[in-house]
Amino acid sequence: MARVSSLLSFSLTLLVFLHGYTAQQFPNECQLEQLNALEPSHVLKSEAGRIEVWDHHAPQLRCSGVSFVRYVIESKGLYLPSFVNTAKLSFVAQGRGLMGKVIPGCAETFQDSSVFQPREGRRQFEGQGEEEQSQFRDMHQKVEHIRSGDTIATTPGVAQWFYNEGQQPLVIVSVFDLASHQNQLDRNPRPFYLAGNNPQGQVWLQGREQGPQKNIFSGFGPEVIAQAFKIDLQTAQQLQNQQDNRGNIVRVKGPFGVIRPPLRGQRPQEEEREGNGLEETICSARSVDNLDDPSRADVYKPQLGYISTLNSYDLPILRFIRLSALRGSIRQNAMVLPQWNANANAVLYVTDGEAQLQIVNDNGDRVFDGQVSQGQLIVVPQGFSVVKRATSDQFRWVEFKTNANAQINTLAGRTSIMRGLPLAVITNGFEISPEEAKRVKFNTLETTLTHSSGPASYGRPRMTTA
Repeated sequence: MARVSSLLSFSLTLLVFLHGYTAQQFPNECQLEQLNALEPSHVLKSEAGRIEVWDHHAPQLRCSGVSFVRYVIESKGLYLPSFVNTAKLSFVAQGRGLMGKVIPGCAETFQDSSVFQPREGRRQFEGQGEEEQSQFRDMHQKVEHIRSGDTIATTPGVAQWFYNEGQQPLVIVSVFDLASHQNQLDRNPRPFYLAGNNPQGQVWLQGREQGPQKNIFSGFGPEVIAQAFKIDLQTAQQLQNQQDNRGNIVRVKGPFGVIRPPLRGQRPQEEEREGNGLEETICSARSVDNLDDPSRADVYKPQLGYISTLNSYDLPILRFIRLSALRGSIRQNAMVLPQWNANANAVLYVTDGEAQLQIVNDNGDRVFDGQVSQGQLIVVPQGFSVVKRATSDQFRWVEFKTNANAQINTLAGRTSIMRGLPLAVITNGFEISPEEAKRVKFNTLETTLTHSSGPASYGRPRMTTA
């Protein structure tokens, strides 16, 4: 019994210590008196595109525990494989292309069936002559088509690449969950490049002397690489990309020969599936879903717009990375009724158009009252109330939320907090008449979207005395 008591006491002490350490490390990060629409602070230029990085030290991003990056990949541009130390959720804002991931321990399920033989034949591969071996082409892990509206979940440590096979730029925005329990480093985004170099270095990191960021192979001795891959020393030095200044997005010369699925993403039928027995849980887990189809919207009004959400019930891998997304598209003068996120921070990125936003904090102060436009982002912290009104022909945005199943509460409307309160509470709480309380409670019939045009008030205004 004494042992159990001692163990409990130690556990409580450790919990208090860790809580105190966290509070000292990130004190009062969310005491935000003002929010701003943010633009990228750093641009990393490459041969076939650019990487735009937002300052993750900005108070609102620091509060939400995330960083934000935009990738602009030109036609025939290839974003070279890299992995990061955090969970990542991405959204294809424009264009189309291909995406590949390399998940540790998973089989190469994409194979050229005209060349590869059954298992029995492949066992003799090493004994085949040069003529037969020259038929060898490729086998690799899954490749997927991506297009505008796709939301892509990526787990920490998984290498990922993108290729733009369209004519217009492929634009992908990504949020990195720096505060995730899966990030065992500090609260800094740290991309690890498997190929290419970043001549400008990790300019977003404070306290580090800046120099070119090289790929992982550059840190090993060439002889070690040669031994590990069973290749000659010259090829090993090529892997290090020491003299390569093309950056992390390079231009593909000639055809891009990868094994790819049919355009609509139909999974290929494999005669035989090999691997380590984890395919059904990790290797074949679905990681992409499209949010630009109005027919799948959660809220849809032809004259106003639509809102679609993506959580772990729709895409189970989100349960593992603990992130979710929302896609919104509204017409001019449409309004998203005032609401707040109950259990998540939200990073709002504008993909098209403009809107007027007002955001109110826990002190009842309006911390943002202004316009947001295409390419800008703003954070709506947990509990902060926000209202959106489109001021252009169409306003479209995506929100990344720091919870796999983010929940919202509305201030006005049929399913709002005001609708759930008794009239007596509204009457006494706001010192209004029962008739006014009824109007407050029942006048708005919509749940999420409404028109913002027309008079600012309905019915007779309440008279006040000095």
